Amino acid sequence: MRPLDLPGNGVEAVRNLIRSLRRKGLDYPVLSLEGSFPERTPPRRAPFPLSMLPLFPSELSLEEMARIGELIRGDGRVAGVIFRFGSLRAGPPTRHTLRRMVQQLRSAGKHTVAWVPLAATWDLYLASACDEIIVPPSGRLYALGLRSQALFLKETLAMAGIQADLESIAEYKVTPDMFRRSTMTEPHRAMLDAILDSHFEELIGAIAEARGMERGAVQDLIDAMPMGPEDGLEAGLIDAVLYEDELPDHLAGTASEEEEKEEEAREDQGEPPVAVIPWERAGRWLHHPLRWTTRQRIGVISVEGMIVPGESRRMPSPFPLPMEAQAGAETLVRLLRQAEADARMAALILHVDSPGGSSLASDLIWREVVRLRRKKPVVVLMGERAASGGYYVAAPASRIVARPTTLTGSIGIWGGKVVLRELYEKLRVGYQDVQRGSRADLYSEARPFSDEERAQVRGELGEAYRRFKQIVAQGRGMTEEEVEAIARGRVWTGEQAREVGLVDELGDFQTALAAAKELAELDPEKDYTVVQLTPPGPPIAPRPFPANDGSGGAAWEMLRDLARERVWAMAPWQLRVRG
Repeated sequence: MRPLDLPGNGVEAVRNLIRSLRRKGLDYPVLSLEGSFPERTPPRRAPFPLSMLPLFPSELSLEEMARIGELIRGDGRVAGVIFRFGSLRAGPPTRHTLRRMVQQLRSAGKHTVAWVPLAATWDLYLASACDEIIVPPSGRLYALGLRSQALFLKETLAMAGIQADLESIAEYKVTPDMFRRSTMTEPHRAMLDAILDSHFEELIGAIAEARGMERGAVQDLIDAMPMGPEDGLEAGLIDAVLYEDELPDHLAGTASEEEEKEEEAREDQGEPPVAVIPWERAGRWLHHPLRWTTRQRIGVISVEGMIVPGESRRMPSPFPLPMEAQAGAETLVRLLRQAEADARMAALILHVDSPGGSSLASDLIWREVVRLRRKKPVVVLMGERAASGGYYVAAPASRIVARPTTLTGSIGIWGGKVVLRELYEKLRVGYQDVQRGSRADLYSEARPFSDEERAQVRGELGEAYRRFKQIVAQGRGMTEEEVEAIARGRVWTGEQAREVGLVDELGDFQTALAAAKELAELDPEKDYTVVQLTPPGPPIAPRPFPANDGSGGAAWEMLRDLARERVWAMAPWQLRVRG
């Protein structure tokens, strides 16, 4: 406890006393499930006053959801929670964490209800954790199963006179296949089949256990989709067919005897039997626990987005873009050194949600993680993806935690160039070169590699691949032969990665926090201060849009920096499991 905590906690204690005066009307807060739910509370997406515009809304994070769950579990006036499903863009790993939060509420005696207008596959996965699933009469169940689609642009690029002259190591490193092939290779298909099998097992098993059904029965119902709410009710996938305004009367029927007496008193006063209110109102009246700052603390650093040289950036966009976040090596090196120098920081949680990117930038970040681990424990928490360069920076951690459906691994390398010779000919573009040095035009876009040059490029990629395997072997306590058996560019789910030794355990932020306490020899029952380390200043690209000086915007700068480096540790773009 620090003296500076006393004034703030004193004010909070008074507020809790005022909150206690409200004895009713908090029965069922409504939590809207919308957006992507980032792991940690995101920094400001735009500087003031742009941050006030509706174009840059703030998203609810898993960190904030954990805090909300804590408030609800600790307040006896709350009977349960209604989860109102909306435009939920979160991937399977994030939904796994949300599912665990629902289960914690149920364990605390709170009645949980999912109101789902349209239930897609992963919506049903999350909703099944609740005590009840309710669908409106006009709703539908679209749990159609899972698929992963690979796109191939070789022929499309050829129509424009563009050729992707790219090489990769090894056969599962299919990142460049989108541009250099017309069909899927057998290793590519085998990898996708294994990922889908793992995800489908997680999906079917979770729904079957939650709904008290056999796995085969759940799969048969998925094969019979789509279906209406009445059919879903008959099949046992949902519990009721109701409009949202009918929920208070329905929930009144599930109340205990003591609660029924309170409901009768409300009805006599002309009030609804059960109070159903938005979280924005309910949250103001719940008791907030007092927080005490501890001397020892646990830090958190996030590696989010494409790993690139230079500074971290976040594009100020109202839409989710593949390159919205960029994990800059220079920024992360500074933050890791800051964590190393902080004597009060007992351990660090490194949150990695990245498909990789620059091999050089990944290596520079890796070096700082190695240095930090020599002084204090480093626990990696994997998000949606921690693959290729994302796994590179995670490999030296003291412990690695992943979700069952996290995509990780992809230990491989690729590189090359794009050839525009035929495009130049079609556009009648003339060009002539003057050079010094026999290899000055090695990466010229005007021609493909010669056989000799291709051998040299593959040799460079092979050397980077060998270093990648050495990094993994050193971090995971394996031989290079053992790493080779599970590397070769293959992407694994978190469940599979644990089986092959790339991940230590499955879980979420609380799992990583418990591991950090254990490794730092801290009291496992004590709440320690958790500090998110962020670079100073707004994390917005200095030139989010094309600049007038001809240098282009931040996205162009990132692509230019990546192009300057000819060896990339980047996972496939199209390895997404849709449902």
